[in-house]
Amino acid sequence: MPGDIDPLVLAWCAFALLCGGLIKGALGVGTPLLTVPLMALVVPPQVAVALMAIPVVVANVWQASSARNPRAVVARFWPTFCCLLVGTWAGVKILAVIDDRMLLLLVGIAVIAFAILQGSSYKLHLPTRAEKAAGAGFGLASGLIGGISSMFGPMLIIYLVSIRNFTKNEFVASISFLYIGAVVPWLLTLIYYGILRGDLLLASAAATLPVSIGLFIGQRLRHRISERHFDRLVLAVLLASGGTMIWRSFG
Repeated sequence: MPGDIDPLVLAWCAFALLCGGLIKGALGVGTPLLTVPLMALVVPPQVAVALMAIPVVVANVWQASSARNPRAVVARFWPTFCCLLVGTWAGVKILAVIDDRMLLLLVGIAVIAFAILQGSSYKLHLPTRAEKAAGAGFGLASGLIGGISSMFGPMLIIYLVSIRNFTKNEFVASISFLYIGAVVPWLLTLIYYGILRGDLLLASAAATLPVSIGLFIGQRLRHRISERHFDRLVLAVLLASGGTMIWRSFG
C-alpha cells in the first residue's frame, strides 16, 4: 500500500478490521467474510485479502492458545487438523484442472441447506463414536474446498455444530485451532510467492492492532450471548458463507 494513503481510506479499513475482530471474538468465525468486502469498497480486493493474512493468523493462535484446556482441544481434533493440511495441499494441486465454479455452486447450496436444517427442529447430530472419523472427512473436505476457493470455514462449521452438547467456548477454541492449519500455510504461501512483501507486509502487521482490539471486545460480548443465540448467529454466518460461494460461482 502506498505511504500517502488517503486518511479516510485508512480510517475505513481500520473500522472494517475492528468489525472483523469483533465478530471473531464473539463467534470465532466470519472475519474475512465481513472484513474483506468492506475493505474492498476502498482498496483493490487482492490488497484487502492480503491485509487479512497476519491478523487472521494472530487471532486464531490467540483464541486457540487462550482456550481453557488447549491440550484437550488438540487431542480431540488432531485428525481433523492433519486432514485439513492434506486437503489444502491437494486442493491447491487440483485447482488448475477443476471447474471451481460448479464446485462452489454445489457446496454453497449444500451449506445453505444444512444451515436451514440445523436451524429447524430436525437437527443433525454426530454420534460420539463417529466424531474423529467424521472430523477427518470434514477436515479433508474443508482443505480441498479451501485450497480451491480459499473458503475453509463452511465445512469446519458444519462439523463442529453437528457435535452434540458443544458449548460456544468449545466451538471458538476448536475452530480457531483448526483454522491455524489453513491460515498459517496460506500466509507462508503469500510470502513465498512475493504477494505479501514490503509495504503490504507492514500494513498487514499493522492491521493486527484494530483486529486485536475488536477481538478483545468480541470476547467480552460472547459472555453476554446465550448458547441458543450463539448457535443461531453461527448458522447465520454459515448461511452467508453459502451465499458467498453461490455468488462467486456466477462471478
